[in-house]
Amino acid sequence: MNTVVPIADTHLLVGLAIAIAFSIDVSLFSHLQRGVGLCLISVVGASAFHWHGFLGFAIVNGIAYTLACCLDGISSPSRRWGWACVAMVSLVAVFTLGRVFDWENRLILRAPLFLYSLDMWSALRLLTLFWEIGSGTLKAPSIAGFITWVCLPLTQIGPLSRYSQFPGAVSANRWLWKSPAWWSEVGLGTAKLAIGQGLYFAQRIISARWPQAHFLNNITIAFVTNPLGFYLTIAGYFHLMETLGQPCGFKLPMSFNFPIGRENISAFWMNWNMTATYVFRDYLFYNRWGLRTYNIYFNTVLLFTLVGLWHAANAYWILWGFLHGLVFCCFLLWRKYNGRLGHLPLRGTRISGAAARAFTYVWVCACWYLPSKILLKLATAW
Repeated sequence: MNTVVPIADTHLLVGLAIAIAFSIDVSLFSHLQRGVGLCLISVVGASAFHWHGFLGFAIVNGIAYTLACCLDGISSPSRRWGWACVAMVSLVAVFTLGRVFDWENRLILRAPLFLYSLDMWSALRLLTLFWEIGSGTLKAPSIAGFITWVCLPLTQIGPLSRYSQFPGAVSANRWLWKSPAWWSEVGLGTAKLAIGQGLYFAQRIISARWPQAHFLNNITIAFVTNPLGFYLTIAGYFHLMETLGQPCGFKLPMSFNFPIGRENISAFWMNWNMTATYVFRDYLFYNRWGLRTYNIYFNTVLLFTLVGLWHAANAYWILWGFLHGLVFCCFLLWRKYNGRLGHLPLRGTRISGAAARAFTYVWVCACWYLPSKILLKLATAW
């Protein structure tokens, strides 16, 4: 991550505009708060968001719904879980191959309309559905419920809402528009988003003003503008989605709980993009892979490597995940053995606490910054 991250892509702005319109319409009109009305307005929002890719989005989700119904029809729990695993592995394979070969831009009609569209949030959303049905904790949803869930404008870019967390009935409360507390949440989300974008602008100014100051640019990009700009932009957007969902009756789970400044890497990840993090934790971190017990270190490296692959099927993100996995393993070893080190200077003091928070932040930033440098060195060496 040695270049300035671009200003928030158009999808964020489009997604925000659609979410605002959806929240207002559902809050105002009772016939849009249930059944066909809610389903239709969700489809309209999703079609405006995906645009040319909506046909591919519909095809992929239609196939997924058919598979979900087939899984639900299997009476044997062991067979149902086995086929659910096949469905999940197939979903991951299709998602990864689509990323590697850029299917979204290759399989098109003359319109052009994409025949394939499976982004990172859609893939993770469907994975949770297969898991919950396969494990027997959830029955296959109704067609209207499924369409509303996958098309909900509030969750197209995140946060993730599992179907088991999806409200059975929407209870709109437009009187929240008169609440100062609600407007303060809107203001907070907007401020995060604006400051995040402001940091990107600031980095552009710094780079243009001092183009030869490579050390200054690298330091500010690695430890200030990129990590904080990315965090505040995404956290602000997710915060707005959570807040906009309240008047129209959707209580979305919190995604970011001030992860920057946490005391260790575990606390950072427990509070970073929580709706997605918890899925990876629940499905991978404690997975035994058919063995009697799970290997926490193997699972940790595998988990973070797959999180990187979930972001993008390229060397940067895979290395990013692998480095995070190694850092997390170092923390697990420290937590396990630090009690045997005896008395350590400043242990338990405010100074050690502040140092731990700074050390965690530096390591998180380094895991974002180092992969691009490592890959550049390897490319130069070859």
